[in-house]
Amino acid sequence: MKSLKITMKNDMNLIKQLIIQLSIISISIFFGLTLFEGFLIYDNKWELVEREIVNIEGRDYPFIKQPNIKEYFLEKNEKIDVFVIGDSFVEGIHCAAEKENFPDNLAKKLSPSTTVVNLGVGGKNPVDYIDFIKNLKLDSGDKVIVALYDNDIFVNSENCKQINNQSQIFDLHVPLFCETLTENSLFIKKDNISIAQKLNGYLKAFKTVELLKESIVNIPAARQFFFRTEYRSFWTNFESEENKWILSSIKVINDLVIAKGATLNLTYYPNTNRIDINDPRYSQWLDFIEYVDDKLGLRIDDPYPYIINNASSSSMVWSLTDKHPSCEAHELMANHIKDVFFNNSKNE
Repeated sequence: MKSLKITMKNDMNLIKQLIIQLSIISISIFFGLTLFEGFLIYDNKWELVEREIVNIEGRDYPFIKQPNIKEYFLEKNEKIDVFVIGDSFVEGIHCAAEKENFPDNLAKKLSPSTTVVNLGVGGKNPVDYIDFIKNLKLDSGDKVIVALYDNDIFVNSENCKQINNQSQIFDLHVPLFCETLTENSLFIKKDNISIAQKLNGYLKAFKTVELLKESIVNIPAARQFFFRTEYRSFWTNFESEENKWILSSIKVINDLVIAKGATLNLTYYPNTNRIDINDPRYSQWLDFIEYVDDKLGLRIDDPYPYIINNASSSSMVWSLTDKHPSCEAHELMANHIKDVFFNNSKNE
């Protein structure tokens, strides 16, 4: 009996030691992750800038605050204007406070008689760009620069409503899934998602999780599991409804700008998180550029070789967890646009 008690006591001591060791390890991991999360939050900080809401076609767009931005949609001024249109890559919110984003850098390189207007808004695509250009007061001498990006080809339910409205005015391809759009079809609603999707939504709030996901997506075998890989494929799937829509959108944008007497310049904003000539995303852009040239006779500028040749490192992004371009990348983009679209121009 005494031997049994000693054995039990030894077992209890071992269990206590194990619990203590596991607790120390857990606390250390938690403390370490908390410190790392704090570092990532600090690494991703930027100075907030004031925005100005402009209502266009019944939708509110929060542009970065600029002098007289609402007036550009109401009346034409006498200056030569350059309108840079795109999503968050054009908007460049991280560098806006110091006026180091792409449009502000471009403005510094042009004549003071030229006004550069930043019409970049995060999460927007050619559906919105058509509405912008439709309502802008353009004139001869004005220039519209539209910078496409990877996720521009993704169409959601709100986009479908816009596309259906625009198709009443313009010769625009309406994706089949937009024609059959109902309240309960096709698109995932935030109030009707799985537990796993909800959990993913909560976890995305942590910068450590964002960093982990960005690391995983760079593994070739893992890319297929990410939605961003799926929508990128639409750029070279020329029979997809998304591709037919974006091709027709580019034509509408071109026709609108020409009808108003202005000049259109098309480009795209390349990813700067892995600057490599062999990046498969670059191959997709080259194929799409060739396709647009063949089908529409329109040239989409390719800024990537310039960025590759002039990048100071293989990755020029805002932070470890935010893959938007760094201020240095914005300057390179502006340098390239100035050289390509403004050389031999009286705007210099």
